[in-house]
Amino acid sequence: MKKKIAIIGSHGLYANYGGWDQLVINLVENKKRKYDYLVFNSKDSNKDFDIPSGTQVIFMPLKASGLQGILYDYISILISFFKADVFLLLGGQGMPIIFLLNFIFNKKIIVNSGGVEWEREKFGYLAKRYLKLCFDLCFKSANHVIIDNNIYKKYISPKSIVPYSVIPYGGTIDNSLIISKKMIKKYSFLEKDFFLSVSRSIEDNQLNEICDTFIKSKKHLVLISNLSNSQYGKKVLHKYSKVTNITLIDGLYVKPELDLIRKKCICYIHTHSTCGTAPSLVEMIMCQKPIISFDVPQNRNTLNNSGVYFSNFDDLANILKSTNNFSKYLISKDILKNYKWPNIIETYENLF
Repeated sequence: MKKKIAIIGSHGLYANYGGWDQLVINLVENKKRKYDYLVFNSKDSNKDFDIPSGTQVIFMPLKASGLQGILYDYISILISFFKADVFLLLGGQGMPIIFLLNFIFNKKIIVNSGGVEWEREKFGYLAKRYLKLCFDLCFKSANHVIIDNNIYKKYISPKSIVPYSVIPYGGTIDNSLIISKKMIKKYSFLEKDFFLSVSRSIEDNQLNEICDTFIKSKKHLVLISNLSNSQYGKKVLHKYSKVTNITLIDGLYVKPELDLIRKKCICYIHTHSTCGTAPSLVEMIMCQKPIISFDVPQNRNTLNNSGVYFSNFDDLANILKSTNNFSKYLISKDILKNYKWPNIIETYENLF
């Protein structure tokens, strides 16, 4: 009898939110072993797709994010106790109920603990306390914990006896794509020199700061973000939408289009200040373009110290002003193997 793996905590199959959703797609579509998967899809996820063989999808009446996300995870966990052999939790916010119920059911629990969410500015005091509790419970109640960046080791208690692995997210770029007249008509900046930044619209991704820097530099910035999904993003959209050397793209999830924009940029600028192995950064590593990154340990770890770094936006302005040839910030090809999906899928399956 085949093992059934419940994947809990993502937006679901064929969602377009981030690294976890890409992980779900790759685990289900490119599995190397004969596992069955149980996947939970958020209320606001895509419903128009063919379900791959060996996969069961449950469409939830709740959203996977926000306050509903906790209930979404709890209900998914309760259902999974009766349907699955192994749990893969993407994020630890469901760990309190795992801690209580697994004394009875004794399932194999594997948790991708996510980032250090309790350090994000967007969360209030109680939310931060809850998220830190959940992270600590991962190392008390799981059979194995996954972290996506070596830097997160420092948050693991030395008293923890739960084994853990460092497994980043993968990335793929279609290098066969060519720029068509249709694409140029849709994205006229493709005929110009431009810099690119891709991130979610949250404060610690510093969208305001990068836009202000480019206003002063006169160079062209293309910023892709889910701007309409947050009050912060809406303010950025309102403030910079009419700036002539800034192109704001409010959410782009068509991968061939996104890949073409990545391939055509002069240089990618990574502004994440509180993240692990950011999927947007991994995609640019695989794209083999020059990268300028905000200088925090997790970004240096992801890039293996390739590229160039800025500690503040005055530094970034100076780099933009003083650099004529950005190709010297190209990423080492040696690290590409770290982010290939087949290797990552095999590592996950070995844990199941």
